[in-house]
Amino acid sequence: MFHLLELNEKNKKKVFGDKKGLSFLRRLISADKRKGLDGGPAKQHVAIIGLDAAGKTTIMKRILRSEYTLSKPTFGVNIEVYRYRTLEFVVWDLGGHAPIRKTLWKKFVTKAQVIVFVVDAADKKRFNLAKDVFYESLENTDPKAPILFLANKSDKEDAASSVEVMEALELQQMTRSDREFNMFRCSALTGEGLFNAWDWLVDIVAKDKHVPTWHVKIFSAVAFDSNGKELDQAIFGNPTQQAKVATAYRESIKETERFAKQMRDYNEAVTVLEIMNDYQLVITKNKLFVLGILIDVNDPVSRVLTIASRIFDAIEMDYLKGLSVSLEKVISNYFPLDAIS
Repeated sequence: MFHLLELNEKNKKKVFGDKKGLSFLRRLISADKRKGLDGGPAKQHVAIIGLDAAGKTTIMKRILRSEYTLSKPTFGVNIEVYRYRTLEFVVWDLGGHAPIRKTLWKKFVTKAQVIVFVVDAADKKRFNLAKDVFYESLENTDPKAPILFLANKSDKEDAASSVEVMEALELQQMTRSDREFNMFRCSALTGEGLFNAWDWLVDIVAKDKHVPTWHVKIFSAVAFDSNGKELDQAIFGNPTQQAKVATAYRESIKETERFAKQMRDYNEAVTVLEIMNDYQLVITKNKLFVLGILIDVNDPVSRVLTIASRIFDAIEMDYLKGLSVSLEKVISNYFPLDAIS
């Protein structure tokens, strides 16, 4: 479900409504009273805010398992509804241009149960403006709403460090607040840091809900070298389980190979794609390898990234010696509780 709302003279009345009925905007933000998918708990409403060109829409698409491509500027609201780790989210990606900040932000931020603020870590000239906008927006939020602060574009050479961002935007005062707060450096382009940040947020939101946080279900894995040459592939489980996952398995190999070619010029990158509604494909890259791991749609991505890091270390020695790489052996030996048996 995806909507792009653009403000202009034609739809201005439709967005803000009139005396005759409920406006489109009010219908959108009244959704917090509705039940989630399958009659489950109410949806968690997430507002993603920040200055224009900070990378909010690209981040949203990454999180929602969309294509790993750059996005056009948002001149209104992008709205997505999706399920992640048994929780259901309504994500509002709010455009960062001044007219939007002055009109739509307050209406959406007031209703949000979670706030994600994105800053361009390489755009140091606008840090003061970002700081002012950040604290102004907090005045309209639920004081209990957790805040995830993302210092985006950290892959750029001139990007500010975590300490520089904390000091420039005076985020130290947030650490003294009663509300949950955390800051992560990330890259919407390569995916680095993004999924660990989102898993932190999900854990905070979940709290008393039953949400799996540790072991995952690894259905299959495939590895390529940095030039896009396939090194090995493995599928786990008994014949019946393997037959069930076969189509997703083939799709995961194709997507991992495509990612390897597209991100060839980057030393590190990560993305997550949804496969056939039931699976997530976590693809991560380091200097030598590209690894695709197929897991259950509700499994935490951060756990898989930890597993991938260990796999990289395990296969590097054999690879550099010219020996064959065995994903089945490595995953079964190192992560027997995660591999489907």
